[in-house]
Amino acid sequence: MFFHAGILLLSFFLILAASEAFTNGVEWAGRRLEIAESAVGSLLAAVGTALPETLIPAVALVSGRGRSLSHSAVGVGAIVGAPLMLSTVALMVMGTAAMAFRQRHNLVVVSRDAARRDLRFFLLNFSVLAALGLFQPSLNLRRLFAILLLGIYGFYAYVVLRLERSEETVIEHRLYLETLLGGDSAEPRAAITALQVVLAVGMILAGASLFVEQVILLSRHLGVDPGVVSLILSPLATELPEKYNSVVWIRQSKDHLALANITGAMVFQACIPGALGLAFTPWHLTPAQWVACAVAVVSAAILYLNVRRGYLKTPAMMFG
Repeated sequence: MFFHAGILLLSFFLILAASEAFTNGVEWAGRRLEIAESAVGSLLAAVGTALPETLIPAVALVSGRGRSLSHSAVGVGAIVGAPLMLSTVALMVMGTAAMAFRQRHNLVVVSRDAARRDLRFFLLNFSVLAALGLFQPSLNLRRLFAILLLGIYGFYAYVVLRLERSEETVIEHRLYLETLLGGDSAEPRAAITALQVVLAVGMILAGASLFVEQVILLSRHLGVDPGVVSLILSPLATELPEKYNSVVWIRQSKDHLALANITGAMVFQACIPGALGLAFTPWHLTPAQWVACAVAVVSAAILYLNVRRGYLKTPAMMFG
């Protein structure tokens, strides 16, 4: 059992390191493509940091198709657990960082319109996804909603990408791979930027595959339902990039990016992994998973109601 726990920990660090490299790469890609900073937070960084928790259910569902119900349980647990962790623990970490770095203030300055846009997309899509889990929908109905979720995310990406990039946008970290190669990391080459992104995706995929197998083996040793283990362990392991980025951006007074990274990832999780779950599983949620969905929706709704006039009070984030 200790061997499997060690391998699980190793896969976790591999996912974390790869996610950091991916996020760094997509930030520079956003600059080269002249994408708005809001889009970098809500779309590029959100997608980048959401890759681990997306690839874990993807690998579990596709690799276990027709083989094992354990793979399906791990996949569904990760799909449900990611929005739960983002809407609760990730927001709490962000609020804690704001209190730590601003001892006399309990406010974070955010983009009200961007935050509410993301939360509206999430609340609608994830509520429908959770409602479908109350009964066992037919294959055709699941496929229809899976296609619908993919289309909605495409529309969301279109809306975000239409925003204009500010000329004052600054990237704090130079491109890691260009630095290692001894090039000009302040003005990285397009090919090196793309190579870093591709290598990071490969590392995330390898880590996700290893993580899935170890979660199943560990759950067997513990005598626990793999879906419950995945519901808890997968988000804790894979949501760290969002938490890490939020703390860094709060320290740099980029509050809007810190929140956009979390809310954008929530939209992504509700749509893309949700579509995978509908397409590759019967999508019948257990009571524990449905409670997790309800908590995520309530926490996101509370956040939505508290985003007012371009600022957010830390108690609203800590409540989750």
